[in-house]
Amino acid sequence: MAVTCLLGLSFLALELKEFASLVARGAGPSRSSFLSAFFTLVGCHGLHVSIGILWLLTMMAQVFAKGFRADIERRILCFALFWHALDIIWVALFTVVYLMGAAR
Repeated sequence: MAVTCLLGLSFLALELKEFASLVARGAGPSRSSFLSAFFTLVGCHGLHVSIGILWLLTMMAQVFAKGFRADIERRILCFALFWHALDIIWVALFTVVYLMGAAR
């Protein structure tokens, strides 16, 4: 769980660095419809990753405080479904925004 948290935080740091770099070069969301969609889609995904990290930290605190009880294990499974859904969405976003966008 700690490794997942660190990887999620690293992802967010890279995303924020990319956003700052684009804005510094004058490629902000108001420049074009592609950039507007880019910032919206990737930013929304980043928001959900942030929510997932908060959820993960909550789960970690519950495991430390109460152990792996049945109710906590169920919550961890629900979190895992959420996190893997974000993975699937990221693959789709990466394909459409980065790979197909670079081909244009």
